[in-house]
Formats: sequence, C-alpha cells, structure tokens
Amino acid sequence: MFTLTRESRLSPDELWARVAALADHADTVPLTTTLADPGEPGVGWHFTVRTAVGRLHFDDPMVVEVWEAPRRWRIRKTGPLRGWAEAVVTPYAGGSRLTWTEELWFSGVPGLRRVTRPVADVAGRVVFGRVVDRLVGGAP
Repeated sequence: MFTLTRESRLSPDELWARVAALADHADTVPLTTTLADPGEPGVGWHFTVRTAVGRLHFDDPMVVEVWEAPRRWRIRKTGPLRGWAEAVVTPYAGGSRLTWTEELWFSGVPGLRRVTRPVADVAGRVVFGRVVDRLVGGAP
C-alpha cells in the first residue's frame, strides 16, 4: 500500500471536480485510455483503464464502491490487477489537499500477491504520482 499527499492552490470544490473526473485520469499515463459507463461516476459506476501498444493491450477494470462528493471516493479493481484506491479532498491553507491511497497486486496464482504488492507499491508511486501531480496542478 502507498499513500501520496499533495497540497494545491485550487479550492476543495475545484480539486474535487478534477478528482471526480475518473475517466480523465489516464490522460497523464502514456499509451493509456479509459472506457467508461455512460453518465457521471457514482457507486456502481464501472470503468476500465486500457494500456495498449498496437493490438497488445492490458485492461484494468474497476468499480466505484464509495462516492461521498465532494470529499471522497473509493474504487475496487476487479481484473487480474486487484486492489483498491481511495482519494480524499480536504481544505488546506487557503487551498486544498489530496490524499491518494492505493493497494495493488496481481491475482490468479497462489503467492503472486506477496510478490507483486511490493513492486506495485514502488511503481504505483511513480505512475500515480504523475496523475496526482496533474490533478493538484493549476492546469486541467
């Protein structure tokens, strides 16, 4: 599990609008797009983040489990990459703070979780650090 915390000059409502736009988060990750249910995110809303090079692709399907606008959401990963992610927006020093916590592992083979969780913690900090930095920054 890893946690990323960033402060922003954006108001909590402005930051929440960015954090709540789940289908846009993959815009920061190279070779990645999002396929999503129609409508706005909320409990039960499904989306899949697809990373692809040519015809080769990896899908990461997810479902929203908690939606407490304008403060917190939590999603569960339902494919071979398992785990969860939670984002919390709070007021902070004339702006806002985003706390992003995530736990990731690959499933399917006994013992794989024990091996892949530490790797996912390191890689997740890098990949999701870019997403979080973009969300708290001034430009959409």
